[in-house]
Amino acid sequence: MKPRISIVVASLALMSAFAAAPLALAGQLHEDLVTSAHRGGAVDRTVVIDDKMRSINVKDGETIRFVIGEKSFAWQFDSNDEGSDLKQMAPKGVLGNRSIKVYLRAVAPQQ
Repeated sequence: MKPRISIVVASLALMSAFAAAPLALAGQLHEDLVTSAHRGGAVDRTVVIDDKMRSINVKDGETIRFVIGEKSFAWQFDSNDEGSDLKQMAPKGVLGNRSIKVYLRAVAPQQ
């Protein structure tokens, strides 16, 4: 009987781990972009955010590394980001309660 209980307990533990995995990985998609950009990936420009900044102009498809004091993060902008607030894209706590409006400029297709 003991081997059967061990199998059940192990199965339950494994199922719990698989159920929790999406929750644990949900915040990592953003971090993966940050990490790849910091490693010399496709960062188009770096923007230093100071206390006076209230908005930023970006191009569709542009990847920007934002530097706030000693912290930084990167974001690749797309048409869904029009009119967004940068704090929605930043890792939690990096911008605090600051609001920085994102103005997206569409890039004309090349002919």
